[in-house]
Amino acid sequence: MNSSKKTLMVGMLLILALFGGAMIYFTMEYLSAVAQDDVPPTPVTFQQIDLIFFAVTIMAGFPAVGMGAYVMYIGSRIRATGQWPPAGLGFQSKVPVQLGVRTNLVGFGTMGLGGILTIVGLSLPLLGWRIMDLFGA
Repeated sequence: MNSSKKTLMVGMLLILALFGGAMIYFTMEYLSAVAQDDVPPTPVTFQQIDLIFFAVTIMAGFPAVGMGAYVMYIGSRIRATGQWPPAGLGFQSKVPVQLGVRTNLVGFGTMGLGGILTIVGLSLPLLGWRIMDLFGA
């Protein structure tokens, strides 16, 4: 890996760590303001916590949808080219290429796994909504 890619990856890691730390800080500040010992919880407080829980499940589910779409794209490329690894994907030239009927099976399997990942990513917010309704009532 050349130095520009290493620098980019380290920069992305630092930005993600900083963003994660900020999210943890603001969440802890919000929860400490909401959960005071001398004030009993109100229905509005429960609605706010439910909304935060739902937003977190949405933020957790949507990256899975993107990854699933990419895996489905790779599977379609395998099927279209009829080889594994597909041409133009950036694998080293020393990787043995598989051709024939087996690559069709690999393409369908990869597309199926991408579809499952997409369905899980889309159903995670629905599951969060259902859990929110169960505990919020």
